[in-house]
Amino acid sequence: MLYRKMKTLVTAMLLGSAVWFQAADWPNWRGPDHNGISQETDWFEKWGSSGPKRLWNASVGTGFATVSVANGRVFTMGNKSKRDTVYALEEATGDVLWRHSYSEALGDGLYDGGPNTTPTVDSEYVYTLSKTGKAFCLEASTGDEVWNKDLKKLYRVTTPNWGFASSPLIHGDKVVYNVGSRGIALNKKTGNLKWKTGSGKSGYASPVPYDHRGTEAFIMFGSSSAYGVNAATGKQLWSKSFKTSASVNAADPVLYDGKIFLTSNTRDGELIELRGTSTRSLWKNRNMRIHFNPGVVIGDYFYGADGRVERGNTVRCINMKTGKTEWTKSGITCASITASDGKLIILSRNGDLYITEASPARFKQLARSKVISGTCWTPPVLANRSVYVRNSRGTLYKLQMSELVVEPQPLAVTIAGSRLEFSWPAKGSFILESTDALGQAAEWGEVGSGTAKEDDRYVVRVRPSASQQFFRLRSE
Repeated sequence: MLYRKMKTLVTAMLLGSAVWFQAADWPNWRGPDHNGISQETDWFEKWGSSGPKRLWNASVGTGFATVSVANGRVFTMGNKSKRDTVYALEEATGDVLWRHSYSEALGDGLYDGGPNTTPTVDSEYVYTLSKTGKAFCLEASTGDEVWNKDLKKLYRVTTPNWGFASSPLIHGDKVVYNVGSRGIALNKKTGNLKWKTGSGKSGYASPVPYDHRGTEAFIMFGSSSAYGVNAATGKQLWSKSFKTSASVNAADPVLYDGKIFLTSNTRDGELIELRGTSTRSLWKNRNMRIHFNPGVVIGDYFYGADGRVERGNTVRCINMKTGKTEWTKSGITCASITASDGKLIILSRNGDLYITEASPARFKQLARSKVISGTCWTPPVLANRSVYVRNSRGTLYKLQMSELVVEPQPLAVTIAGSRLEFSWPAKGSFILESTDALGQAAEWGEVGSGTAKEDDRYVVRVRPSASQQFFRLRSE
């Protein structure tokens, strides 16, 4: 358990003069920070002409669920023979650890069909939602059912034309869904109702948590409006009319500097600010009309894919302060985008994977390769230095972005009960240090207490003192 906890929070590779990287799990849709950005660092090594190495592949059924990666497991969903299946795969090998299946129509009107949502992992539990509103809580280790609720039948909510698409959001003791007029919240342990907001038609976006003047809240994108909702009570805080063709409000609202960016494929992207119970439009940009997958904000710039999924072919950079388009890159069909460490990870509808710099100056491609065939509407996921891609028919690949082991590595780390055991060669002069933060906030301190020489190595055993702790071996 300690290994999994430390793997989730930090991995450090330390060479003489303190070279480090951070790896991270991705436990839910849009990642742990709900913004499509991973905190991994130094994860990319440029691949050769054959593209990134494929570590494993799996077949997970028709659908558009991306993966959630947590505690050594990869979770996703798909549909086959009119049954949805939730899969738990071994992160290292892709082997199926367990399956949980239930009756569910494919729902392939005008597209391939299958689940629209991504599993959410919270500690030892995983939460899912089907396109007809069947909500499940499963044991993450076994797939055993803890509870299930049919939200449509229980609360008589209206199903959107293409089914529910809200990935579950965990907030305290609640699991929250964009289902009904402005969302539904259940007790995450029992499935009992915490609050509901009406039976109206929802949009296709997932709830987005935000701070509403010191109050925890969610943004719910309904079929024709965006809403602010009190996280504790479900009470409406504000609303913004956002009517679109066929009521397809699917791209998650994106936060920027206390403001909210809304977009749809038939309506201009718009940045709004909140003023009490009302909103004010700051700017609109018709060059950022996103159909499904939201973009990412890095600094003062938004990177996203403009256009409908079946014919859009442009990636753009927008200045979030002014709404000005900084650059446009054509020829990338219906892209979905995630980001990490100053880089964009872009997957086209046709299965081309791009790694680019996240720069407002220009589109700068670092690598490109055809990595998968078929229809790819599902965003790529970076987790623990690998990228996961899938197509609508359920082919899932794990692609290696860089080697996890760097040689030579003088520092060895093993698990010793509830402690981490660090050891390094007695030859040479090294100091083990730790910090609770990286970057400019890092304050490295020597870990010297209890260091002992055993054979030809120095050994120190450490009980991690913080929820997040980084270690390095520095040469003197």
